[in-house]
Amino acid sequence: MEEEFYNTFVTTPAAPMSAVETIEIENETGTSQKPPKLMYIEDFKGWQNRFENWVQAYKFDAWCSLDVDYTKPKNERGIEKAFSDFSATEKLKYTSEKMMISLLQQSVKEDIYVLLQHEGTARSIWLALINMFKGSADMIKNKQALLKKSFDLFVAFEGESTKATIDRYCHLVPEMGRLEIKKDDDELVDKLADALPQQKWGTNLLILKHMRKSESMNLAKFI
Repeated sequence: MEEEFYNTFVTTPAAPMSAVETIEIENETGTSQKPPKLMYIEDFKGWQNRFENWVQAYKFDAWCSLDVDYTKPKNERGIEKAFSDFSATEKLKYTSEKMMISLLQQSVKEDIYVLLQHEGTARSIWLALINMFKGSADMIKNKQALLKKSFDLFVAFEGESTKATIDRYCHLVPEMGRLEIKKDDDELVDKLADALPQQKWGTNLLILKHMRKSESMNLAKFI
């Protein structure tokens, strides 16, 4: 058990991230050059906050284009103006509108984007995305129920290493967070402690439980 404990938790130099891992992180958080990407509609709520912050920080004029639906300016005879006749203000509004549309196209996975029902303006695309998320409430509810059940039934598999068990758990917890399934530190720590093989970790778990009485211990500190 001592050897497994050492092999599981010893500090080692971090391995370089693979290209796939780098892309996943960039999709999640965005970079200074591109906004975060919405890969699954059920992740919309968390993505929405990150996307709004990114656009407001880097492309504020584009964000303002969501206030009202864009209409092309017209001359005094009610005819749409040619681009060459746009005033400076009209050019800014037009480029901001197109920039926002481009950002949404970049930021929403294609198989989600193609299903949106909209009028072609940035505002209509944004509202269609919000409505799609609201319309997927049943799907989200089902996934929440599945994750809650996975949490309640979480145990170490027969023959599974402690590291593999913790890796599975550390994948489950953020998935729950993305769907707003709230668990406090005590619940998270207790569930992992109960999931570990008692014949291997019983003594250590008793020590950790005693430590928790005298100091605050979140999941990261417990691991």
